[in-house]
Amino acid sequence: MTQTHELLEPEEPIELYRELPGPERARVMLLAGGGLLVAGLVLAGVVLGWESGLDASDRPIGVWFFDIAAGNEDILRYAKAFQLLGSGNFTGPVTALVLVLLAIARKWGWLAWLAAVSLGGLFISEFLKHAIARERPTWPSPHFSEAGYSFPSGHTLSGVTSWVAIGILLLFLLPRPWSTVLGWIVIVFGVAMGPSRLFLGVHWVTDVLGSWLIGFGWLLLVSGWFVRRLGRRVSPTRQE
Repeated sequence: MTQTHELLEPEEPIELYRELPGPERARVMLLAGGGLLVAGLVLAGVVLGWESGLDASDRPIGVWFFDIAAGNEDILRYAKAFQLLGSGNFTGPVTALVLVLLAIARKWGWLAWLAAVSLGGLFISEFLKHAIARERPTWPSPHFSEAGYSFPSGHTLSGVTSWVAIGILLLFLLPRPWSTVLGWIVIVFGVAMGPSRLFLGVHWVTDVLGSWLIGFGWLLLVSGWFVRRLGRRVSPTRQE
C-alpha cells in the first residue's frame, strides 16, 4: 500500500527559471576563459609573425568550404543571409534594443554583463584587426567581396559576444520551455556565423578559429568575474 501511495504522489514541479551558476563555478569559468583567450591571442601572434606560411596552410581548407558553397545554392544563400544578419548594421541595433529592454525591466546586473561582453568583444576585434592587418583571401570568381582586414572575423566574434550572449540571457530570463527553445536557437545562430564566413570565402580558417577562441574566452572571463562578484545565486524573477 505504501508503494502504491508513493507512485501516486505528484512529481516535484519543474522550476520555471534557471538559477545562475554559484560562486564556486566562477573559478572554473575564469580559468577556462583565460585559457581560451590566451590561446586566441597566441594564434593572433602567430598570424602576425607568420602570415604567408599560415595563408598557405589555410588555403586548402578554405578552398574546400568555398567549393561546397559554389556547388550548393542553399549553402550560399545561408552564407549570404548571415553576412547581413551578422553585420554591425544588424547586430548593433539588436544588442542595443536588448540593453534597453533590460533597463526597462531593471535587470541592471544582466545589462552590465551584456554591455561588457559585447562592447569588450567589439573593442578586441577592432584592435586586433588593425594591429595585425591581415589581408583577406582572394578568389578568381568570389561569392562576395568584403572590405577591411581579415583577422579576426568580426562576424564570428560578435556571433559569440553578442548573439551567444543574448542566447544565454534568454536561457536565464525566460521561463521554461521557451527559454530552452529560443535560447539555444540564438546560441546556435551565433556559432553558425563562423562557417558562413568560410563558405563565402571572405576569411581564412584561422580567422574563424581565432575568433571563436577569443570570443568564448572573453565571454567566460566576463561571466566568471560577474558570478564571483555576485557571490550568491539570484533568481531571474528578482530585481538586480
